[in-house]
Amino acid sequence: MAKRFSDEQLNDLKSWLHQYGVTYKNLHRDFSDALPLANLLKKMYPKLIDLHNYSSANSTQLKLNNWETLNFKALGKLGLSQNKNMLNKLAKGTPGFIESLLRELMVLERLEKQSKVGDQNEQEQKWSENQQITTIMFNKRIDDNLVPVPQKMILYSIYEQVVKESQAKDNLIRSAQQKITHLENVIQLKTERIDELCTQMAKLSVRSLERQRTTMLEHSLRGGVLVLDELDIKSPKNVYRSTKNVTA
Repeated sequence: MAKRFSDEQLNDLKSWLHQYGVTYKNLHRDFSDALPLANLLKKMYPKLIDLHNYSSANSTQLKLNNWETLNFKALGKLGLSQNKNMLNKLAKGTPGFIESLLRELMVLERLEKQSKVGDQNEQEQKWSENQQITTIMFNKRIDDNLVPVPQKMILYSIYEQVVKESQAKDNLIRSAQQKITHLENVIQLKTERIDELCTQMAKLSVRSLERQRTTMLEHSLRGGVLVLDELDIKSPKNVYRSTKNVTA
């Protein structure tokens, strides 16, 4: 059942969509195709959406196909997976359903932003408690004016240690990449060898079938009435006699 939203909630949703440059005449009709929502998610989560997976649709079935694709590739990963009935309602442009989904997406984004701010504040707190990190003020020219700007500083020994750890990790990554490349080459060689063996087996099978066919043909001829090897084909009389004997 579709939810009912107050004018205040709808205006809040409209303002949020406007921040991403989304305009519409009729929300549930314009968003009956999943493509507009895919474009919105592309702005919010660029790596999550590949717009080539969606094409503009007019029929309800094609719209439903777009919704099913978006649900599988994006909404499910965001924790906003929709059931079959909800997808059908969205594709048909039933009032109240797209509003509900968009509000869930809006709340999700706001929670993520609050979480990021909380992480930043926590990091700032850790820095303020770390005696190895100090803050100095330096002058930065802004519009022909020198403005004091705080900058965090650490001991060079700490920086040097971090650089060494980073280089060690880079070496591990390069080593792993080399092993992966080697294994890929080994797999490629084994695949080529398997293909070669399969080709050889196919040829052997054909030859074996040909030999069996030839053997069966020879047995058939020898077990029949006339044995060609025993005839003197140069002498018509012999052929006649052989035929006559066989007939008899």
